[in-house]
Amino acid sequence: MSLLSAAVAAVREIHLIGTCRRTARPILAPILVAAFAAAGPLSATESSEPSALAARSMLLDVTRAGERLFAVGDRGHVVVSSDEGETWAQCITPTRAMLTGVSFADADHGWAVGHDGVIIATQDAGKSWVRQDDGKDLDTVYLDVLFLSPTHGFVVGAYGKFLVTRDGGKTWTPRRIAEDDLHFNRITNEASGTLFIAGEAGTLLVSRDRGETWQRSELDYEGSLYGVRPLSGGVLVAYGLRGRIFVSTDDGATWEPRESEVKVLIMSGARLRDGVVVLAGQGGNFFISRDSGRTFRHWKPDDFGTSVADLAVTKDGTLLTVGEAGAVKIKIP
Repeated sequence: MSLLSAAVAAVREIHLIGTCRRTARPILAPILVAAFAAAGPLSATESSEPSALAARSMLLDVTRAGERLFAVGDRGHVVVSSDEGETWAQCITPTRAMLTGVSFADADHGWAVGHDGVIIATQDAGKSWVRQDDGKDLDTVYLDVLFLSPTHGFVVGAYGKFLVTRDGGKTWTPRRIAEDDLHFNRITNEASGTLFIAGEAGTLLVSRDRGETWQRSELDYEGSLYGVRPLSGGVLVAYGLRGRIFVSTDDGATWEPRESEVKVLIMSGARLRDGVVVLAGQGGNFFISRDSGRTFRHWKPDDFGTSVADLAVTKDGTLLTVGEAGAVKIKIP
């Protein structure tokens, strides 16, 4: 099984937002967790517990929803920030399962997925959440979710799980889009509408018709990929185990490897407003490119030594990391 690395974070005390509850100022604490570590069977009627430590608990994914940032993670935790990650609030959800992915189609309509086959949704900017699964599929692990509109979305997960909805999650249709039952780690899209799924055994699937059909993009690599970061002008960056970085300059038709100084798991990537590309992962290791992916340089902050699960870019240009102990903002030198 793959390992899912997560980072720790420090955030400040926050204000109450809707049904979201105040969290406390967190501290730093490193840890590495297994991607498919079972949290134990949970009832569909259970809800996440209000916790002063929610914002410093394990967070595995972060996304923007209008003027807010949402992050999800362990024990059904969903936290929201309305000030670009300076402060956070917890939102109560109808699950205690580990949440691994979150996506918002607009400022109000969002979805999160995770262990125990959980799919939850909100239509009011996170104030309330409802289950869209039946609570019976405790063996399924969903790893990511992406919505193109308030009605059209996808869920991907372990062992080739792929679901699609066209009615906002009222119904989900499973599809088989690959021959092997490999784990699909992340689904992303670029501005042109092209979709990418990164997964095990060098799996990189591409759809240019909004998910109707999928083709395999060939890389000379048999290890796990954890994501694709579209840049501009048809340039793409893919990343995965042991510091593996691949760059395509022709929108995924061909790929070239890039040298990385440190052989650690790379879990996430982002493009800053000034065009700088940042990849991050295990042990607080970052890989930075200032030339659109032609070269990458390793950077490890002196005061940041824990693993990173996902990245977001704030409006002030600061990089927001989420991981095992929450969310922390850092500045790239």
